[in-house]
Amino acid sequence: MGKDSIELTSRYGMQTEEFSALMKYRIIEILLVASHYDSFIFEEDGQLTELVLEEYRSLDLNLRFAPRFTRVTEASEALELIGERVFDMVITTPRLPDMEIGDLVHRIKESNPRLPVGLIAAHAWELPWLEDVRSAGELDWTFLWQGNVQALLAMIKQVEDQRNAEHDILVGGVQAIILVEDEPRFYSVYLPHFYTEITLQAGRLMSEGINLSHRLLRIRARPKILLAQTFEEAWELYERYAGNVLGIITDVSFPREGELDFEAGIRLTERIREHDEDIPILVQSMEKEHQSKAIQAGAEFMSKQSVHLLEDLREYILDHFGFGDFVFKLPDGTPISRVSGMRELLRSLAEVPDESLVFHASRNHFSAWLKARTEFELASMLRPRKVTEFPSPSDLRSYLINTITGYLREIQQHVITDFDGSRFGDFTAFAKIGSGSLGGKGRGLAFMHKILAHEMLGTEGVDIAIPQTVVLAADIFEEFLEDNRLRGFVTRVGEMQDQQVLDYFRRARFQHALRSDLGTFLERVCEPIAIRSSSILEDSVYQPFAGVYATIMLPNNHPSLDVRLAQVLEAIKVVYASTFFETARDYLETTPYRIEEELMAVLVQRLVGSRRGDRFYPTFSGTAASYNFYPFGDMKPEDGVAQVALGLGKSVVEGFEALRFCPRQPQVLPQFSAVKDILRNAQRRFYALDLSRNDVIPGVQTDANLLHEEMIEAVRDGAASPLSSTYDRANDRIVPGLEDGGAPLITFDALLRGRTIPLPEILTRLLDTCQQGLASPAEIEFAADIEPGLGQQQTFNVLQLRPMVFEQMDVDVDLDEEVIGRAVVQSEVALGHGRRETISDLVVVDPRRMDRSQTADAAITIERINRELRRDGRYSILIGPGRWGSRDTWLGIPVTWPQISSVRAIVETDFTDLQVEPSLGSHFFHNLTCYGVAFFAVHEQDGSGSINWDWLDQQEAMTVAMDGVVRHLRLDHPAQVLVDGSTSRGVILEP
Repeated sequence: MGKDSIELTSRYGMQTEEFSALMKYRIIEILLVASHYDSFIFEEDGQLTELVLEEYRSLDLNLRFAPRFTRVTEASEALELIGERVFDMVITTPRLPDMEIGDLVHRIKESNPRLPVGLIAAHAWELPWLEDVRSAGELDWTFLWQGNVQALLAMIKQVEDQRNAEHDILVGGVQAIILVEDEPRFYSVYLPHFYTEITLQAGRLMSEGINLSHRLLRIRARPKILLAQTFEEAWELYERYAGNVLGIITDVSFPREGELDFEAGIRLTERIREHDEDIPILVQSMEKEHQSKAIQAGAEFMSKQSVHLLEDLREYILDHFGFGDFVFKLPDGTPISRVSGMRELLRSLAEVPDESLVFHASRNHFSAWLKARTEFELASMLRPRKVTEFPSPSDLRSYLINTITGYLREIQQHVITDFDGSRFGDFTAFAKIGSGSLGGKGRGLAFMHKILAHEMLGTEGVDIAIPQTVVLAADIFEEFLEDNRLRGFVTRVGEMQDQQVLDYFRRARFQHALRSDLGTFLERVCEPIAIRSSSILEDSVYQPFAGVYATIMLPNNHPSLDVRLAQVLEAIKVVYASTFFETARDYLETTPYRIEEELMAVLVQRLVGSRRGDRFYPTFSGTAASYNFYPFGDMKPEDGVAQVALGLGKSVVEGFEALRFCPRQPQVLPQFSAVKDILRNAQRRFYALDLSRNDVIPGVQTDANLLHEEMIEAVRDGAASPLSSTYDRANDRIVPGLEDGGAPLITFDALLRGRTIPLPEILTRLLDTCQQGLASPAEIEFAADIEPGLGQQQTFNVLQLRPMVFEQMDVDVDLDEEVIGRAVVQSEVALGHGRRETISDLVVVDPRRMDRSQTADAAITIERINRELRRDGRYSILIGPGRWGSRDTWLGIPVTWPQISSVRAIVETDFTDLQVEPSLGSHFFHNLTCYGVAFFAVHEQDGSGSINWDWLDQQEAMTVAMDGVVRHLRLDHPAQVLVDGSTSRGVILEP
């Protein structure tokens, strides 16, 4: 973690992030014992349950927890029902036809001592003759009906608050308001109004919740109202919950030590003030002569005889308990500014005069306001600090701003927030527009986001993060298709060319709400961005779809916001359209899915990197996997493998030059085993985004605004410095770093040795954690831009996380000498396990007849043969030179997976003039492994395998193309494909 970061115990800044743990005790089933007349009074024009439901709706309370009433008219009926059914509460009226109320309460408590029993009186004149029942101590409370259903809600919430207080306050950090009042006619008025105001406050805070979980938590974390009717009860509540009490409202006259004490409220205030000078205390009384004593004791005073008592109480709660806006004042009470939210608070903290800042801080006003807003953890950070600890008001101001800023950043860094333009900013790491699926990439990134929230994976000087991301959920795609009448188009796409498909989508329009949200995003994000596909099938376990759909990178640097917004919308259309491009259609044919089942979410993501002249790119990017299909030496498959390249990740995922290494043994580099190997295999070119072309929106050719530059440009930019070594020609040696007079080479030496950032250690920890979380091997894509200068905090960015599950055939394979002797293809480096005995078609690209300039033509020919095989329902074995699936046509044949989707075994061998390593981190390779395709690497020069070219030459060809470079062979009987996964050896046998 960075030096300015803070660690929270909860994602939401509360002592618990599991909102289900709060308010566990609920009143659902209520037995009402009332005469017909009393029931009529309560219900007025409606049924009681419906009236309560309507009140829940008006207060925006969760209807799932709305209580249900069962009404009986006689005590005997009530006792019978209580014996048969479970009730959470009993409410009774004073007058019953068959039993005294005291007897009923006693009999209920005798058999169900934990069952709450309350009495509700329809008229104030009934209260005096109920004193004997109250004083008996078995009745939990007495309420006075005030003519509306809020009184019943207050009774219910009181019981829930009393039962939930111990856990929610002491464990969950929830706050409390203590009301000290022994007269039912007053607390029967106060409590309904208090609960209404608290519920409205929770509703206001709901709108500030960063996602649904946070909003639900804020509702459940509303303050408790704890009613005390004696001095001892009040003191016990304060003493137990002192650190979580927002304030106290107390009467003056109530029992103390068993006797009515006419100044008990004054004594209570004095005793509390001995422990806390700042907690708000309001004393109220019918006698105005108590005002001076209350003020002298350190409280404010309010007369119960006030004609606007309830409004005065409401204003006091808003002003003193933190329920309203925070009003900055000078010490003489003059208001300066008013803030309603956290970001406004930050702005005002930077601007208000020193005397106002000190005035509020010295009285703990900030922490009190934060507690009322359920920002418990932030309040607990500020509350212990005293103004006297800071040398100057300037230091105090810096502390407050830095702490709140760090808190807001931390609380939003590791949660998925609902996009809200009014709150979106640097603190937001992952936001969502829409309510549908995040798609495959989005799910993986969201899971990575969750892992980072719970696991401290960073190291000293390095933070691990995901780039700021906004997801357009899959329901936005569905709305787009529906609004623009493109649903039917999906079924007509047939043999359309990609450009025709894109033209249809470019004529479509987005809804205003989405345009507005993206406009807000672009107001705050002016750096380059990537628009990435995230279909619901993408990166799934068994159909990975890696690299099938479009990713668009945009400079996002046009001076006009309207132009930038139009470019982003057009880029999203390209991604949407790519759902129906020919590559995607062909790919879907190899799966159980239909094209109309696919839905597309989109990630709008900050691009990792820095501007270097007119180029934008990261210091390095790459992929890493927790399982290595090609371990070397004493490495084990479980040690994992990584590939890294300077510049954008296109170099790695599309099979261009990259360095392969094992994170657990980063110094074992077969391709760099000697000076001549380093000179031959070091990265020579890199990808960057062209910032000078801010008017270009890529279409079918998604890389139209990317540059493929010579490595010397990165050396001139300074980006290559942390990754470079120098070739000392005079001594034929490689020396670390850049040295004058030598040739720079990208060796990643300092990176692998942990001198810049400890990349091997970071990857090892990440992959172990991700594999554990996914319960399967994991693959990640990453990028980092190294900040120059010693001591700089660096950030390692995870761009993608996906499961790496591959099909294996559970069959014993024995590769003895007799079997190997019949091999057409034999490899010591084979992927997969098991046997296939149904393949009669071989597509052979002959390196002896091929020039490397012909690889693109070979890919087109292979695609044509593949289409015929797919049409006939036949599978094939593909044999050829170079790195299959590479976009670098000089390194291999640039096929995509849909172009070879009939393949069930693939063989890589050498060009006659070049030995190329397989591209293990590419999207092509990921699809290959997930479909269980057997893979053979044959490097005859180093003895790791062989191909019987003579036998292949003797087989009759169905198709011969490119003057014999590509041949399609159909055997009379199937060949056998055998792979022993335990030894990584494999053969393809002649029939």
